[in-house]
Amino acid sequence: MNSYTLDEINDQPEIMEKTFHSVSERSFKELKPGTILLFTGCGTSFYLAHSAAKYYQKITGRPAAAVPASELILCPDEALADDSDYQIAVISRSGTTSEAVEAVKMVRGRKNISTLAVTCNEDSPLCISCDEAVILSHVNEKSVVMTQSFSAMLYSLQLYAAHIAGDHAAWNELKTLPEKMKEALSLSEKVKKFSESKEWENVIYLGSGMYNGLAKEATLKLKEMTQTVCESYCSLEFRHGPISIAGTKTAIILLGSRSTVKYDLPLLEDCRKLGAAVYYLGPDLPEENRERVTESFALPAGAADHHSVLAMPYVQKIAYYRARFLNLNPDLPKNLTQVVHIPL
Repeated sequence: MNSYTLDEINDQPEIMEKTFHSVSERSFKELKPGTILLFTGCGTSFYLAHSAAKYYQKITGRPAAAVPASELILCPDEALADDSDYQIAVISRSGTTSEAVEAVKMVRGRKNISTLAVTCNEDSPLCISCDEAVILSHVNEKSVVMTQSFSAMLYSLQLYAAHIAGDHAAWNELKTLPEKMKEALSLSEKVKKFSESKEWENVIYLGSGMYNGLAKEATLKLKEMTQTVCESYCSLEFRHGPISIAGTKTAIILLGSRSTVKYDLPLLEDCRKLGAAVYYLGPDLPEENRERVTESFALPAGAADHHSVLAMPYVQKIAYYRARFLNLNPDLPKNLTQVVHIPL
């Protein structure tokens, strides 16, 4: 059966290649020293913002944070300090998301704030309202759920961070990611068997740092396409209460990295003792560590910890294949539309 969603997942290497050329062909305004990067969006775009903020701070050494666009509308004084300079990166696939557009209106005119739109729609209210824009018009998803648009917009913001930092090594590393995404798509086929398991009913995604935003997005993809009961947590926070829900019908998927693996594996072992099936998604585990988890899903060889976007095909395919297994249509998820418009 043909599916827009699967096609758009599989097209990500080509989309990322076009994204690289699109971003590399343009320039950006210089930021004043001390400027805080505030990344914002709604739903998937907010989870993208979370990961982008972590990457930006790591690469540039400058302060960054993420906040839902609705918080800039409902309680701006709790999100913004009067005596700080901000660049607000507003993320919206369509450029028409109500809260994203309204958030820009709320901050427009404040002397200490500039705005950067990140969108796939050039002719959108968001682009018109912002001071600058990263426009990925080559991304034109038909599906309701965001897959390749998530990867492309996150990748564009990683390139933006490397540009702001003047970090040529980071830029050259990022240039290799479209090719590595091809490998990630191939390796991620291993998740199909997991997705079609009858052994689990509930899913917990865990991740730290920039992988925490991806864990949240992985949870959302599974909810959107399958209505599965699932949650996400910062990895080690799971022990502080939420571990009480781990049991025989629970699958726990941890998005890990080389820097966190010595903490990740003992956590998964503890969850396994409680009856949960535990899965590790990250750098390839040494043979002696693979028996500590139910199964591991390896990222492409040579991928750095901060190349988190390469994890996306795995979690997107888990949601897609689970939907098919449950006889659901991932292209038409329950109760959802491609763009959210609300009266503001």
